Amino acid sequence: MAHLHYALDLCIEAFIVNDGAVLLRMHDKFNIWTGPGGHIDPNEDPNEAVKREAMEEAGLEITLIDPTNFQKVDAGDNWELVPPMFLNRHHINGHHDHSCLVFVATCTTRAINPRAEEKDVDFVWVTAAQLEDMHVNDPKLLTDRYQYAKKALELAG
Repeated sequence: MAHLHYALDLCIEAFIVNDGAVLLRMHDKFNIWTGPGGHIDPNEDPNEAVKREAMEEAGLEITLIDPTNFQKVDAGDNWELVPPMFLNRHHINGHHDHSCLVFVATCTTRAINPRAEEKDVDFVWVTAAQLEDMHVNDPKLLTDRYQYAKKALELAG
């Protein structure tokens, strides 16, 4: 088959919970509410990527939650990774897609301290009731992100 010049990038996104609220970030390019996230860098596993992006975008050190409740056991040169809660594929443009691993995490603070290039990005911590209100009244909260955030609150609660 001929090369089609089509790109599929692997990405991560985190829905971070602290004390009954989930963090949402206004995506600077797409103008929708998301969790912190981005591309997986070369030589980086998804767990490393999601922790790095949470630190870069929000200044948060996170702990990943395993949605399967699996007891992580590393053995020799095999490291168990925390699996994502969801996995999706979405179009960026006519010849570029992202496949996104969506994680649930917790953190110990709500103090947002993003790196310099993220300073103009809006963040909001929302409770389950506020999330429901946003789902009904804010078209910038897409149904998939609403479901991810709702599940994160359930898992971390």
